Amino acid sequence: MGKRTLGSILLLLLVMFSFTFSSGVKVEAADRVHTVSSKDTVESIALTYDMSEEQLMKTNGLPDGKLYAGQKLRIINTAYTPTNYQWAERGKQIANYARTFTGFKKTAGEETPKKGFDSSGLIHWVLSQQNVPIDRLTVEGYYKQGMDTDTPKAGDIIFFLERGSSKVVTAGIYTGKDHFVNSGYGAETVQVRSTTEEYFAKYQAVYKTYTPKGEHIVQNGETLNSISVNYGISIKTIKKRNALPTDSMMQGQYLQVYSDALYPFYENQEASYDKAYDIIKYAYTLRGFTYVFGEDDPMIGMDCSGFIYWVMKEQGLSVKRGSAEDYFSLLPKIENPKAGDLVFFRDTGTRLGVTHVGIYLGDGRFINTTEKAGVHISNLESDYFAEKFESFGQVENLMN
Repeated sequence: MGKRTLGSILLLLLVMFSFTFSSGVKVEAADRVHTVSSKDTVESIALTYDMSEEQLMKTNGLPDGKLYAGQKLRIINTAYTPTNYQWAERGKQIANYARTFTGFKKTAGEETPKKGFDSSGLIHWVLSQQNVPIDRLTVEGYYKQGMDTDTPKAGDIIFFLERGSSKVVTAGIYTGKDHFVNSGYGAETVQVRSTTEEYFAKYQAVYKTYTPKGEHIVQNGETLNSISVNYGISIKTIKKRNALPTDSMMQGQYLQVYSDALYPFYENQEASYDKAYDIIKYAYTLRGFTYVFGEDDPMIGMDCSGFIYWVMKEQGLSVKRGSAEDYFSLLPKIENPKAGDLVFFRDTGTRLGVTHVGIYLGDGRFINTTEKAGVHISNLESDYFAEKFESFGQVENLMN
């Protein structure tokens, strides 16, 4: 009897130990997501989970140390190993950052963690915070602006269209394996969804990219030689593909390292003048550089006319520094622009008259710089620019 009692006690203790131990393992295994509180910092969260701040930020695609109450941060202690090519790495960071806003409220017309997001607002917030220079558009605008891709990667944009038409129903940020982050379509909060859900399966899924394969962002200390070695491409080829006027580069420049154009809008367009394609290639390298009114140096910032002046000057063209209004007054107005011509807009911001200018690329796109996005590509069909459009100007007359 005593042996039976002892055996029962031992069995009970074993069961209790097993339950306690296995429960602890389950809690630890499940505790892979940390919900940010108003008192949290990157430093305090990293300390709590015995991980480096860099690891925490990289895992979640955090662009800086700013956190928002309610963000869902993944806690992964395995070593962070970035992928070889920057385009894939940037897409991964975009997708990871989008996931952190799971549970944030859906709010029509909004685009910030504080006020909430609609579907296009979430896309704008995530891409712009990840240093993808972009206008604030509707989902239809992002559909028109993005580049088609048949091989979607994490960080690309997934659009759902009514079958048999080009009407966009909603959009989200693709995270891979048929999943995407979407704000509120069929829910009241930002959620990670699946294309296989009945809700989405009835629509046609189309993918667009804003981080195309083949771009490299120049880092501090990099040289043309180091980039050449990294990608196995000659210095001469890199310079030609980006129309670099010298061997000097600026931190933050976007360099094309593959043969296909990053944004091929100009490829099938007739050039307005001999240097037009080089102007466009070099202008592309400055995407993301900041806007500063009255300036014309990328390292300080540039306004819209300063951007025109810098790019053309660096390409060896003798162009006087003027305002958007000055360039407008100098150029013949045309209805059928070629690649490299200028496009003018009226009454932008708080100023009146011809106040904004960009370089036409073709296919309704132009490259310009604005206060929020810096240097970036815009679409003439967007509501804002369609309303503000003034005319095209023939560039040949701008040159001495």
